[in-house]
Amino acid sequence: MATLIPGRKPLRINVLKFAESHRTKNFTVKGEPATPSIQARTVFQVVYADGYVMVDAGMDLPMHKQIGRGAEEPYFAEQAQQVDRALRGARAIIFTHEHGDHVTGVIRTPYLAELAPKTILTRTQVHTLETTPQFPDLRITEEQAQRYHIIDYDQYMAFAPGWALIKAPGHTPGSQMMFITLDSGREYLLIGDAAWHMDSVRKVTGKDAPWIVEDTDAVNDQLKWLNGLYSREKNLVIIASHDDDEHTELVAKKLLGGRLE
Repeated sequence: MATLIPGRKPLRINVLKFAESHRTKNFTVKGEPATPSIQARTVFQVVYADGYVMVDAGMDLPMHKQIGRGAEEPYFAEQAQQVDRALRGARAIIFTHEHGDHVTGVIRTPYLAELAPKTILTRTQVHTLETTPQFPDLRITEEQAQRYHIIDYDQYMAFAPGWALIKAPGHTPGSQMMFITLDSGREYLLIGDAAWHMDSVRKVTGKDAPWIVEDTDAVNDQLKWLNGLYSREKNLVIIASHDDDEHTELVAKKLLGGRLE
């Protein structure tokens, strides 16, 4: 599926952390000790020779406070501004899922008229935002939804050269994973929030956060599948959106770029 669209494949993938949520590890991975753990709030940038695509769009400070349930947690204003600039320069913007820390940047933004035409949401993501958004102020109307580019597909979809979307409902109804092959041949799988930390993939153990409502059976099936890939696919880099430990390691190994271009 990732080979169906002709053209040169991406050159690299970058990650930027614009905020942090401080949790204990037992919330992130069920059964782990209650030791300090950082959830990175991130966006990804998939860079082609002639432009780039943003994966997820970040959030503003009020949404960060909502997600943190009022806790004073780090929000990096300069990095958040970098996200805004990157969104404006992107060829397209697409989402792992429809939670506030991933989509607010294209819903509550002064650049909405500029960003909406190149923002790609799945029909399921739109339905969630219209009917059962994570927070009431993320709700969009059917008329507002028409500002965005809405796609629909069954299980897989060719999205761009070297890039396929994989429908993966579970964490949210509109969750999807993204399989990306670089021009170098290195393969990546962006799994969004199917796991918050790669230990969930390694141990096939889900989350234990009482504030998260997800399809546990579907997520567990995904973790089993991801664990199999992790064990046997040595050319594949599996990336969880919030795993600060993993991102730091991958940047150090030059498997991810640590800044936006």
